[in-house]
Amino acid sequence: MKTIGLIAGGGQFPILFARAARQNGVKVVAVALKGEADELLESEVDVCSWVSLGKLGRMIETFQKAQVTEVAMAGAVAKTKLFSKIRPDWKAVRLLARMLHKKDDAILRAFTEELEAHGIKVRPSTLFLPELLATPGILTRRRPNARERRDINFGWNLAKEIGKLDIGQCILVRDQAVLAVEAIEGTDETIRRGGRLGKSEVVVVKVCKPNQDLRFDVPAVGLQTIKTMKEVGASVLVVEADRTLMFDREKMIQAADDARISILSRPADREKASELDGLMLELNQFEAEVGDSRNALLAVKPRITVNSSAPRMAVVGVGYLGQFHAEKYAALEETNLVAVADVEPSRARRMAEDFSCQACASHLDLIGKVDAASVVVPTQDHCQVARDLLEAGIHVLVEKPMTATLEEADSLVQLAKANNLVLQVGHLERFNPAVVAAREYVQQPLFVESHRLASFTERGTEVDVILDLMIHDIDIILSLVPFPLEDLRVGGAKILTPHTDIANVRLEFANGCIANVTASRISAKRMRKIRIFQPDSYLSLDYAEREVELFRKLPEKGADGFPEIEYQQLPVADTDPLEEQLRAFAESVRTGTKPMVSGEEGRKALEVATRVNELIQQQGGGDWELVSG
Repeated sequence: MKTIGLIAGGGQFPILFARAARQNGVKVVAVALKGEADELLESEVDVCSWVSLGKLGRMIETFQKAQVTEVAMAGAVAKTKLFSKIRPDWKAVRLLARMLHKKDDAILRAFTEELEAHGIKVRPSTLFLPELLATPGILTRRRPNARERRDINFGWNLAKEIGKLDIGQCILVRDQAVLAVEAIEGTDETIRRGGRLGKSEVVVVKVCKPNQDLRFDVPAVGLQTIKTMKEVGASVLVVEADRTLMFDREKMIQAADDARISILSRPADREKASELDGLMLELNQFEAEVGDSRNALLAVKPRITVNSSAPRMAVVGVGYLGQFHAEKYAALEETNLVAVADVEPSRARRMAEDFSCQACASHLDLIGKVDAASVVVPTQDHCQVARDLLEAGIHVLVEKPMTATLEEADSLVQLAKANNLVLQVGHLERFNPAVVAAREYVQQPLFVESHRLASFTERGTEVDVILDLMIHDIDIILSLVPFPLEDLRVGGAKILTPHTDIANVRLEFANGCIANVTASRISAKRMRKIRIFQPDSYLSLDYAEREVELFRKLPEKGADGFPEIEYQQLPVADTDPLEEQLRAFAESVRTGTKPMVSGEEGRKALEVATRVNELIQQQGGGDWELVSG
């Protein structure tokens, strides 16, 4: 191919196409549509003729004169101009007269057939620009939550069905209700219309119509799409992978990250789409323990901010969990990551390069360089590392469990108090947005039931399931039930490791509240749920899916004589627990206020977990007989 014709509409696509074609050594002869194409196009092509919309004969004549036998169509034409005062020539009049209706596909197909009848073949608009097509995956830092995933599946199927009617490519949904369907006004106006109805957290789905001819009609999104979504508070954009143009990709993703909008590029293939759905679910489940893990699993480049007035932070231990601490400190405006330390120098150097900070071989090298540090080393080393830092006047956030023994925990609490330093314990579930949303509704818990089940992995098996998993729920329950613990009844078993792998605990509090807690790391399916029963209400909380259901008993009675029940799904903020935890730690360091999870509270959870472990060991750790404590 030596020459390609270009029918140019509005936007940057025609200019990008022309540049790419000429970079490939192809001459470009453009027919630019007046009132649509950008005047800058003239400097990017070899020949440019300006033609009014409707002048089909002039267009064909221009290409034939330049001996063009192949053309591509790029750029937008406002559909509303079909109803404006255009002046079609006789070729266009005859073409329109043959058409039964004026749907998008019908007009474009008829136009293409007319060109090809004159020896001009239509080539794909992505001929020289395949990199503009959206690649499959979650393209942003934020990913869709459980409610949004349901809306995605609902909207996707509907959009495909609507596409069969050649109405539009875009649909807006919320809570599996249709807010808007794209008509002739275009995607941005559809988003505005549906966004006003949905108020916030609206899912925007834009697909390729089932019979769409991708030579000349490829769905497109860009920076303006995100800006429009931000205007109306929409939270997710779903596009079809490999069949959607993404203009200004990097700027678009950056703008989406800044606005906490998810962009999901979903494969058309159902099997691949199901794999992506499964990945999103897995990531949400992992996030309940380690915060936002997308950068590690999806290779998203970490964002780094520098605020010289923020506390100087460090991370000691940058293995699986520690790298997430480093990533968040580097990204948060409230913190300034200045160093990482690890016993493996190569790992410290790698993290330091990623986050533009100093690498240290020992936590002792941090002394005099930082104000605060996260301690994310093996549990048996928590006390020694944290003690060295506290003695040097460095505030400490230590991962859970805070120490291996109660004596070690007591020593850290006393040292932090004596030196007037912040000692925070990393009970991440306190910052889970579902827990935050539910907390204000917990007034008088009578019975609590908790299940934390995980499939087996080697990570964390140096301790038992009580200190690995159950301690999360112990801490949450102790924070929700502010009364002395009077009795413990336990059962547990060792299945795959030398330590307890599955355990059940019954906690009995002085106010009569009973909590039944189960934790397993050898289950086939993951589950992280807690249910709270009160005299007038029942709360069901899903840590992983970040959903909270509230059932409330009303004073009125129904016809059956039983109280009326009010159901409500509580709004849950879209926040990252690890970011919130580290942000709260930095705020305590800056202001000297008590941390959300103090050393005393971490010690209290450790005390209960230790007692549970002791009672299980007393019964041999292999049977399920109840033992009072």
